[in-house]
Amino acid sequence: MTNDLEALARAAVAGDGAALSSLCRALEAPVYRLCLRLLGDVRDAEDAAQDVLVKVVTNLSTYEGRSALTTWVHRIAVRHVLAVKASRAEVRALDEDGFAALLEQGLAFAATQPPPSAEDRVLINEVRLGCTQGMLMMLSREERLAVVLVELLGFDAKEAAEVLEVSHEALRQRLSRARARLGGFLQERCGVVNEGAACRCDAQLAGKRALGLSLETQRFAPLSRGDVEPRVDVGLAQQELAHVRAIASAFHRDGLFTAPGSLRARLEALLPTVLGGR
Repeated sequence: MTNDLEALARAAVAGDGAALSSLCRALEAPVYRLCLRLLGDVRDAEDAAQDVLVKVVTNLSTYEGRSALTTWVHRIAVRHVLAVKASRAEVRALDEDGFAALLEQGLAFAATQPPPSAEDRVLINEVRLGCTQGMLMMLSREERLAVVLVELLGFDAKEAAEVLEVSHEALRQRLSRARARLGGFLQERCGVVNEGAACRCDAQLAGKRALGLSLETQRFAPLSRGDVEPRVDVGLAQQELAHVRAIASAFHRDGLFTAPGSLRARLEALLPTVLGGR
């Protein structure tokens, strides 16, 4: 896949408009995926992904091939999301204690409500996706970037350090902190990870419905493509490995987010000459 993208990039720089359009289309989902996981809001993520992809298209001639094209593109994306103001989701984000209290409120409310109907149960995926994204937002941007690149998007440590433009040791420290915070919270609270934990996605549904969740208001589920194979580095220390497995159990059921069709339409409106054709 990487070689295919780099071939498209070379053809695009040489003036092949169809190759440029194909390259941009291939990058839409991975760029949007990173922006969504980092910013946590579908609207802010679409705005950021649009800006990143425009930067990629307009600066493609500067790509020298010293690193993989995907590394170069994600580096542009990381620089951009680190520079933008706090997203709507980041402004609303809770720390571990606040998020735990929110989950407890949901469980308490569910105890007073009838069990979900068959129709309601189609919304459980949205509940889970919203919850895992909310847990990511407990982390700092730097911690979130480390865990998203390595645990969710599949970059190895060397590639992730290149994307973040930090040393391997700096990445290791960020990743270790993020794994400990996120993995510990999942182990304590999440029934997907730990059967002994009280919280279940279906038990949170009644509260989310009361707050306005419906088929029409779903944000994450329409973009989710289902389960992906989790990555687990068996070379990690035992305690850290437990956190990695907890993250894999919870987040890899989210699958890989795809980009909304509206993102392509916005890009074609901004760059009609190079992206308007098929």
